[in-house]
Order: sequence, then C-alpha cells, then structure tokens
Amino acid sequence: MVPAPNFRILIIDDNLAIHQDFMKILKSTSASSLDDISNELFGSSKTVAGLLPQFEIDTASQGKEGVDYIKKAIADKRPYSLAFVDIRMPPGWDGVETIKHIWEIDADIQVVICTAYSDYSWEETIAQLGTTDNLLILKKPFDNSSVRQLAHALTRKWQLIQNVRQYTDNLKQQVLDRTESLQTSLSLVKATLESSNDGILVVDNDGLIFDFNQKFADMWRLEPDAVRGKNILDIFASVKEQIKHADQSYGKIQELQSDYDKITIDNIYFNDDRIFECYSQPHKLEEKTIGRVYDFRDVSKRVKLEKQLLYQATHDSLTGLPNRVSLYEHVQDGITKAEAEKVNTAFAVLFFDLDRFKFINDSLSHAVGDDLLKATAQRLKSTLNPKDFLARLGGDEFVIILYGEEFDLMPKVKSVLNVFQEPYKLGGKSMMITASMGISIYNKDGDNLEELLKNADAAMYRAKSLLGNNFQFYTPEMNTQNLAKLDLEDQLTQAVAHKEFFLVYQPQLDLASEKLVAVEALLRWRHPEKGILLPQDFVPLAEETGLIVSIGEWVLRTACKQNKAWQNSGINKIKVAVSISSQQLLLPNFSEVVSNILTETALEPEYLELELAENVVVNNGEVVNIVKKLKTLGVKIVIGDFGTSYSNLSYLQKIPLDSLKIDRSFIQQISHADDNEVIVRAIITMARSLSLDVLAEGVETQNQLEFLQKNDNGHHVQGFYFGKPLSLDEVERLLKNSNDLKDMSTLITPPK
Repeated sequence: MVPAPNFRILIIDDNLAIHQDFMKILKSTSASSLDDISNELFGSSKTVAGLLPQFEIDTASQGKEGVDYIKKAIADKRPYSLAFVDIRMPPGWDGVETIKHIWEIDADIQVVICTAYSDYSWEETIAQLGTTDNLLILKKPFDNSSVRQLAHALTRKWQLIQNVRQYTDNLKQQVLDRTESLQTSLSLVKATLESSNDGILVVDNDGLIFDFNQKFADMWRLEPDAVRGKNILDIFASVKEQIKHADQSYGKIQELQSDYDKITIDNIYFNDDRIFECYSQPHKLEEKTIGRVYDFRDVSKRVKLEKQLLYQATHDSLTGLPNRVSLYEHVQDGITKAEAEKVNTAFAVLFFDLDRFKFINDSLSHAVGDDLLKATAQRLKSTLNPKDFLARLGGDEFVIILYGEEFDLMPKVKSVLNVFQEPYKLGGKSMMITASMGISIYNKDGDNLEELLKNADAAMYRAKSLLGNNFQFYTPEMNTQNLAKLDLEDQLTQAVAHKEFFLVYQPQLDLASEKLVAVEALLRWRHPEKGILLPQDFVPLAEETGLIVSIGEWVLRTACKQNKAWQNSGINKIKVAVSISSQQLLLPNFSEVVSNILTETALEPEYLELELAENVVVNNGEVVNIVKKLKTLGVKIVIGDFGTSYSNLSYLQKIPLDSLKIDRSFIQQISHADDNEVIVRAIITMARSLSLDVLAEGVETQNQLEFLQKNDNGHHVQGFYFGKPLSLDEVERLLKNSNDLKDMSTLITPPK
C-alpha cells in the first residue's frame, strides 16, 4: 500500500470538553503505543510506526456546523476519513440526523456514533440509518484504547476503500482506453479494407464470411446483404453463370476450405472478358489458423496490356506478321519436338526481299514503301498452308518456312513468286514489283535457324545479282562470295582513313560561248590490290552499308577545297558539281553539313553545284524542304538523270532548281531513235519555259553535238567527245592555258 497522507478526523459534539479529550487521546499517541495498537489489531509483530499516519483533527459543536465542514472538505478535495458524532446535541440536529446529512455529501466517510447506554439502541440506530459497514457505535463512557483502535482501524479501512476505488477507476479507465483503442483499430482496419482497390473477403474455417469490403461486393456485382453472414461456397454458387470454367474455380474454393494452410494465386476468367487475380492465404491468430483471407484484384487491363506487349514483342507493327523473335521460337520448337519424337522433319527457309524497294522509298516516299510491304504481306499469306510460317525480319526482308520434302518444294516456291506477277497500285501508279529469293534446306544446309537464315540470305543475294525476279538454292560457293563481299566492306571502311579515294573531274562546257564553265567531281578508289576501281564497283555496297554518307561528305569537302585552291591560284572561276546520294540528302542536318563545308573551305556558294537524282526528288515532300534550305545557302541545284523516272513533272514547279541534266541514255540514242530525239527536244523546250538551264551528259559523237547545237545552242554539255575525266594536273593545265572548246582537243585526248 502506498503510504497514506495524514488522515483528517472531524469531532462533532456539543460538549467542548469532549473535544479536548479526543485531541489528547488522538494527538498524544506515541510510536510505541501505535505499534501496540497495530499488533493488537492486525496480529503483526513487525514495527509499523513508520507507516502509521498522523491525524488532523477538526471539531464542531453542532451537527449542521459539522456538515458544513464536510462540504468544504469535499470542495477542497481534502475529505475527512472519519467522524466521531455525538448522538445528542440539543438544540440542533441529533447524531442520527447529522449522519444522514453527512452521508448525503460523502458516502465514504467512516462514522463512529457516540452514545450513552440510555440513548438509542443499535437496533433503533440501524432502523434510522440503514444497514451499513461505515458505522460503528462507541458507548460512553469510552476509554482511550477504544478510541485509538477505532481511529486507527477506520482510517485504515477508509484508505483501503479509496485505494480500491482508485484501482477500480484505473481499471475502468484502462478498459475504456482499451475499448477506444480497439474501436480505433477496428475502424482503421475497416477503413483500410474499404480504401483498398482489391476486393477483400475474410472467412472462418467453416467458410462463413466474417468480413468483406464494398469493393468485393461491387466486383462480384452483389448486394452487401447477399454476402453478409453467408458461406463462401454459396456465394460462388450464386455467381457461377458469370465465370468461365466455373466448376474448376468452384472446386479450387472447396479444396482451400479443407486445406487451411495453403497459399494460392489463381486467375478467374469471366464471360464478359474480365479477369480477377485471386490471392488466398490463411488467416492466423497467434499461430493458429482461424480462417482464410481472399484478395481479388481486377487484372483485366494488365493482362490485356501484357498480351499487347507480347504481341508487339513477337510481331511486326507494320504488317502484323510474326517477327524474328517469333520465327526463332517457331522453328526451334519444331526442331526440338522433331528431335524428341525422333521425327525426320523437313522444311525449307525461303529468304527474300523486294527488288527496287529502295527506289520506291526514295522516289515515292516511305509511306508508299510501307503500303508496298503491307500489300506484299497479304499476298504472301494467301499462298501459305496452315502449317507454313511467314515472318518479316525487317525492311523489305521476308522469310517463309515451307514444310515438306525437298522434291515437293518447287510448286510451292513458284506459287510464292507468282504473287509478284500482278502489278501493285502504289502512289496512284500501277507498278510491277518483283522479288529475289534464296532457299536453304533443313539438315542439308544447316541444322539450326541461324545457319539456315545465313545461307538462305547468301542465296538471295545471288538471285539479286542475277538482276532479281528469280530464286536460287544455296550452294557452299555462295559463302565464299559473301566473305569476299564482307572483306570488301571492311576495306571500304578503311579507305577514307587510308586516303585511298581520289577525285577526277569531267569538264562541262557552254555550247554558246564554247567555254569551260564547270567540272563534275567523280569518285575513284585506288585499291591497294585491285588497282583503280570505278564507282559501280563499290558505291552500291557503300549505299547498302550506309558508308556512302561519310564517303559522300569527303567528296563534297574535297571538291570544294580543290575549287577554292584553283581560284586562289588565279585561274578563272568555275563551278564544281558534286553528285549527292539519297542517304546524304535525307539527313536531317544535311544543309548544315553543306554550310559548314562552304565555311571551312571559304568557297563561295555560287561555285558549288549539287546534283540530285530525279527518283529521289519525285513525290518526296521532305526533299522539297531540304532543297529549299540548300537554296538559301546560295548553291546551285541540278536534277540528274532527268527523264528516266517517268514521273509527274509538277514537282518542277515546287522545287527551286537551277538546271536539268538530261540522262545519257537519251543522248546516246540520238540519230538512232526518233523517239529519243523528240524527248530531248521536249525536255529542252520545257526547261526553257521554266527558266532552267539544260545540261546534256554522255555526248560522245559529232552527230550528238550537232543535234544539241541545232536545237538549243544555249545549254551545257559534257561527255567523252570532249575528253575523259581529268586528273588535278590536267584540269589545272586546261584552266591555265585555255578553256575554249575549239582548243580543248589539243589539251585533252578523247578516247579512241
């Protein structure tokens, strides 16, 4: 017990002498006498003097006065623990009446009623005050020990009552606090359940639903009353019509109700294409399984997205055909199955791409090229059996896996090639597009797809080298040719760094003035082993590999630098013409490249002429914008090979050009074909009407020159009739000594 404070005692008696007696008895108690009292009361031999209280004693002469003391003590929160009340206190309240009023104010105070033998009997007193354990009677006259015993025992009792009450109040508060905490926790748990995007269902070991959130009811399209208190098996039985394979899902729920500790993740598929992921785990309390928690998550969007991503990863986005990944999986699965089942699987790999696809892309735009690829995919699919497999590897490359014996392949191969016999409708035009195909046979030409593709690719390039529109079966010799091609590609990569390229220049002359007005820069490769190579020997490979971009930039820079050097030497200023590849022209920063080269070499823009192939310019909106940017630099723009594309000539009004270069094929047929002469005259007339200069290339005979002079003596010409392409020294000698057409024959030796 916590040591008690000094106890307060109230003496209510109309006899002041009695007050003094109580004071003497209760105030003069020594420690030893208190020990005796304690031993006598509680039977303890242990000294408790240090634990015994000191009494604070107040006195009142009348009952009403005593009651006022009681009120004030309660108000001050310093209540009395014991009151000695005289039974008779005339003229005021007697003891019984006083005690009634006291207990109305403080029901805990211990009361000793002091009465003589002639006063009320115990029975009479009880009849007045009721049965209570807070009341004792002390008969007068009383001795000191009785008073002390009563004071000691009753104050101790009062203290115990206060301790019990405080302990009880503490317990009540703890219960209230714990209840509030549990209610808060339950509220938090419920709020957590309700805030979840998942449907939560909690059942006991018998399957009875213990709790659930609104999301669960919404997901299963149930009213809460249809869920509350029901069995989970009954719930699933009521929604079976919503679920695909409902019996299977129902069986899993039954299994979980008998296997309490099992953890599962399953998907539930609905007839309306919804998909729920169901995660289920035991509900444990202190390591004991008391039920099961089901978490239902709507994964419809996720599964749909995963399917889309898987489709995108395994299919070509343009044509919808399987891609390289799917091709490898398909073939590998077939090979693995064949090996496992000891089956002699036979199939052929048909690797092909479209002839002239680059021309379509460059001349008619990439959008038209995409249309061609999609149309080709549809045509090819129409030729296949369900067992065969078609994929697009990228670009214009397609692969078909044909199943069957080798001797059965030819009809199938021919049927595939036949799809290209029908013209395509592209960009408003009807065009024939052919394909080159290479074929390799499983086990004969390789036992895995990688090797089969490589060999079929080699056979395809062989077919393409034979002018396309045919197919070739793989032979081992083709690998040797491919290795040579790879070797040439490697040498081509190193050629710029090793300074193996050089330029020659072919003169361009003005027929009217008979003066040299320009030279065209022509690329040559001084190969360390093969000698001098012409562009046709390596430019197609450079275009295929993309090396033409860096090589073309070197040509442009070198030609500009050389022209400026001639000008600095005091030679009459002329233009230098450079042919630009489609890959260069379509670079996003090509105009910046040209501008930087002009700045770097200090060549004035009007002395640079850029020649663009007609098929690159036709119907290509991107080129129109690029040419406009180039024209703002001040350079000259020429359309080369003009007349070969048979295109809509309206583009000539959209692009800021300076001249047209008539293709050599028309010039060479002059005097041999009247139609070509008509075409040349028409080109010259049209160019003049558009204020464009005309350049005729490939002039090799006197008749060709005379025809051009007769029809328009104001255009430019170039060709072997005036001389072969010149070295730097020859150009300098020509420019320093004469640039007159009449004297050129003495300076340049034409070919015999």
